[in-house]
Amino acid sequence: MIGLSFKRKLSAVILNSCFLMPMVLITVVISITPIVQADSVCEVPASNSWDIDERINYHYLNPTSDWFDGLDSENQPIWAPISQDFSMELSVNNDSATAISMALSPGKSYTFCYTYSGDVDSPPSNGVKADVYLMSQGNYRDFYYWNYEDRTENWLDEFDSLPVEYRDMITWMPFRDVHSYEKSESGYFSVSVDTQTSSSWFGGDQLIEYYLVFDNWDNNRNTDQESAGGALNVELLVDVEDRLILPKFTAYILLSVLPLSCLIAPLIINSKYHSYGLDKEQVEEIEIPILEN
Repeated sequence: MIGLSFKRKLSAVILNSCFLMPMVLITVVISITPIVQADSVCEVPASNSWDIDERINYHYLNPTSDWFDGLDSENQPIWAPISQDFSMELSVNNDSATAISMALSPGKSYTFCYTYSGDVDSPPSNGVKADVYLMSQGNYRDFYYWNYEDRTENWLDEFDSLPVEYRDMITWMPFRDVHSYEKSESGYFSVSVDTQTSSSWFGGDQLIEYYLVFDNWDNNRNTDQESAGGALNVELLVDVEDRLILPKFTAYILLSVLPLSCLIAPLIINSKYHSYGLDKEQVEEIEIPILEN
């Protein structure tokens, strides 16, 4: 009897665990994920402790730039991702854009804090507001740059008539379709990446570069800010923190536990239901008296 009772309790524990495990895993993931607080973002020293020019490239789009300037031939290849905090100041001319490119590490969480201010020598006439975009290298070089070069062409007027699902084929998109911060004077955002390198056609792996673009011109997006009518200065602070990375197999476990529990639970219930009639239990024999007439 003790063995039978233990088996029943063990079966009940396994059955309940199958249903509760997805909720437990989701709770654990949420609880260990770092949360960015607005009052503690970008606690970055005023001076940098490392040479940021070794891991950051600069890109400028100006009305006076020719085609060769847009290729950024003076920049050097990036060999290592950003791993420490840094701060910098940039300037964005009117009807222009300034961008920095860098590599990000999957083991880090990056918080970008930016603040626009008007330039004293060329004060803006339309207010101190502009746009900020984080985008991939392909979106910047293949689409955003050419969008700027062709900003005076009439074909951009037909862009709004295209269905949304086809627009990403002819224009640039922010990273993960969400990292666009428009009509803002200051703000912050956080990002983490899952992959650091990509395969090259020539063999080997190369670092994936991300472009942080400060936009002071009227691009082809309907929600963007028009040019400020003057130059803008940008104060950029980047806070880098260690990021807890869960093994990739945890995602497969989380996705498979619930379907498996739906399959296993009926089997356990059916097995226990049919096994109740097969248990050998001792039956107490009772003598019944026979009455004779």
